[in-house]
Amino acid sequence: MKILVTERFLDHIPGGQMEAVLGKMTRFVQDYRDFGFNMAGMRHGVSVREIGNNRHGLRIFKFRVTKSDRVLFTFDVSRLRPEYRQSILFLDYVLHDEQGQVGRVIGLRNQKIQAYNHVDEEAFDAWVDEASQHYDYDPNHAITRVIDVKTMGRLLDTRDEKVLYYLNDEQYACLQKKDAPAFLFGSAGSGKTTINIYKLYLLALAPVKVAYFTYSSFLVEDAKKLFLKVSEEGGGNLNGAVEFIHLQEHLSHHTGRHQLVNYPQFQHWVASHHPVLLQKAGIGPLGVYKEIRGLIKGMVPKEWIGYEIDLEAKKVAPPVIEALERQGLAKLRGNVLELFPEKLYAAKKEFLDPFTLGGVLLLHQHLDEWLVAHKMMGRETYLGLDEGYSPYTAAQREAIYEMAMSYQEWLEASGRVDENDISRLYLKKIMDGKVPGYDYVVADEIQDLTELQTYILIKLANNRNHLLFSGDINQTIRPTYFHMGRVESMMKVSNTHLGFDKHLLVKNYRSALEVVELANRLIDLRCRALGNHKKNDYKEQAIRDRASSVFYCDFKSPADVIRLIETGLNRHYVAVVVPDEGEKVQLQQMTPIKGAIFTVEEIKGIERDYVICYNVASRYKKQWETALSGDEAPNSTYRFYFNLLYVALTRARNQLVFVETDMPKPLMEALRDLLLIKHEFEEGNFLLAEVSSENQFYQEAALYERRELYEQAINAYKLSGLDVEKEVRRCKALVKNQQGYHLEAGHELGKLGFHSLAAKCYLQAGDELNYLKALVNQGLPFEKLQERFGQDVLMFIYSQKENPAFLHRFNQIYKLEIARRLGALDRMQESLQNLNRRWQGGKGNA
Repeated sequence: MKILVTERFLDHIPGGQMEAVLGKMTRFVQDYRDFGFNMAGMRHGVSVREIGNNRHGLRIFKFRVTKSDRVLFTFDVSRLRPEYRQSILFLDYVLHDEQGQVGRVIGLRNQKIQAYNHVDEEAFDAWVDEASQHYDYDPNHAITRVIDVKTMGRLLDTRDEKVLYYLNDEQYACLQKKDAPAFLFGSAGSGKTTINIYKLYLLALAPVKVAYFTYSSFLVEDAKKLFLKVSEEGGGNLNGAVEFIHLQEHLSHHTGRHQLVNYPQFQHWVASHHPVLLQKAGIGPLGVYKEIRGLIKGMVPKEWIGYEIDLEAKKVAPPVIEALERQGLAKLRGNVLELFPEKLYAAKKEFLDPFTLGGVLLLHQHLDEWLVAHKMMGRETYLGLDEGYSPYTAAQREAIYEMAMSYQEWLEASGRVDENDISRLYLKKIMDGKVPGYDYVVADEIQDLTELQTYILIKLANNRNHLLFSGDINQTIRPTYFHMGRVESMMKVSNTHLGFDKHLLVKNYRSALEVVELANRLIDLRCRALGNHKKNDYKEQAIRDRASSVFYCDFKSPADVIRLIETGLNRHYVAVVVPDEGEKVQLQQMTPIKGAIFTVEEIKGIERDYVICYNVASRYKKQWETALSGDEAPNSTYRFYFNLLYVALTRARNQLVFVETDMPKPLMEALRDLLLIKHEFEEGNFLLAEVSSENQFYQEAALYERRELYEQAINAYKLSGLDVEKEVRRCKALVKNQQGYHLEAGHELGKLGFHSLAAKCYLQAGDELNYLKALVNQGLPFEKLQERFGQDVLMFIYSQKENPAFLHRFNQIYKLEIARRLGALDRMQESLQNLNRRWQGGKGNA
């Protein structure tokens, strides 16, 4: 039996009473089920009555919790899909509060609140009955959780990763089977990941090989937990039926390259090696990195490469050459066959004869070979890109390309690789047939990938129609180049289908109405400034009600800014968001309080009840003023600043606050009517009166650590006031690992006893001996040890000049392995002897 609970129901349960209310609900549901779904036969003391005369035809029942509390529910779930028809749906919690007021019935707008001097149950029930006549429930405009009796207690944790939600019609349509690749566009909080998980569940029911890829390690774990929950609710155990994969770890595993250069390392390198070029270009390290990662190294430049096949190096059957020439798809010039890619792409729309198919495969193979052989786009190609790809001048591009060449030389000289290099190594393995494909590939947050990474995911699908990508271009703030049209163009290279089956999700289930209104205003502003793109510029629909006005701080005293920030840092439910690391450092210097300060990049993928945005707009005042001036032609560069502000504000569930020291005037003018100006700080007026407990800070710290936000985790652990020395030291070691000090991090983690984490650090450091030590210290069985190490463990250990310090412990593991093998041999011998005795006995009887 399924139980559905609206979020509004949960929101209306008074603080401190959740556990007691859920206990009564659980007993009620158990009794209802045990008595054969017959309320009349339920045990004495359960007070349930139907409320009649609902104007929307909804059958509503009320369940008495106390003399001042009522639960509204229904069995009338005809508005839901058939699989939920045997469910009970809890609609609302109505109470007569301490001030003698009847709480609003959720589902009614502007309901008049009636006051009583004391709790008059008869009058209270009459009011509930009357108000319920106007109540309506639409699953497409309500947030509804799906649970069962066993998981009722999880409602106590609003951040439970295993919470399931009822899919609205818009979301459910994305699951319908079509023989075409699919792409989910969706706003923040629209449920893209949830849809992906339900799709994975449906795929896992069939005997197919399925993979889920994402760019974020924490998303892998969250997705895995949600999938297991969906599987449990479906009545089966599908653990292991889907591979949940962090893309970079997957590429490293298959290529054996673990020392990847990330942006902080690039930033340090370019600042120390090319300060003059940076100054000459007039572009910061992030802008240069975006051009290199997204375009110069990360683009698939299929339009700008030559498709000349050297027939001396590659054998092509003469009938294929003749057929291609005859159809005008290629031209033979001596020993070179020139393919005409656009004509071949067009030919793929029709039925392909074997010869034309051979030409298409030759085209695909040539592109793959080019990508593997060329680590960078050619200089002339890059300089010739139009402004739709790169907004920089010819002189700026010259400087950027010079830095790109120097960067690539540094990588190769030092034996390092970046994520585009490792993608090329992986593509070569795909070409050589050394990487198995998948029957279906699902990929989340696709906007964060380079084209080369996306191309690899397409190649991993055995059937190119069996792809599901999801993303949101409005949340593209990482250094990359993402364009949906180019992703579709790559599909045409790899697939006979012309494009994606697109789904647009516009309902925002995360943020309060005020936050969504501000996000929509920002989208309007961007469209006016940069032009309207039908595929990317869409309005959001808020599902949550109003919570509180968006505050804008125009404080008379600078001390109030510090008080606000410090108060926020001392609340576990608050996140302070800044645009970049530079602004974070400046803010941290303003207060001795250490807490959860995030850059927009760091908080991406996280939501908080309360968000304080500090100088997210002021940091880029000149860029905002230029973008909104109307004096320049639309420039895609400025989309970054709109996206940055969009991501920052859509992290807020309920309360959003802006603190800007130098707000761009045109931006303020555009948003002013949606902001409540505050001139002084007071905890109560800023809805910060609720203090946080030690345990709440500890839970937040653990959450940050899982998301690899170790700096924030350290501060939250310390704010808990608990004995957290070991947790803090662990996070400090992991910070070192992020900074590239893999060996030092591994040593520290090993000393603390976190051998699994130490193993990852040693692997990244390329230290085989210490990596094996960490595996041995985990106590892994020999078979698993051999698998993880990837080479002959015995040969490696006994080929060392000196006995490793962990040799005794390894010998203990190997001793158990020998005993296991001997035991297996004994059992085999005993089985053979039994067979022989039975055979001898049968022979004697004969």
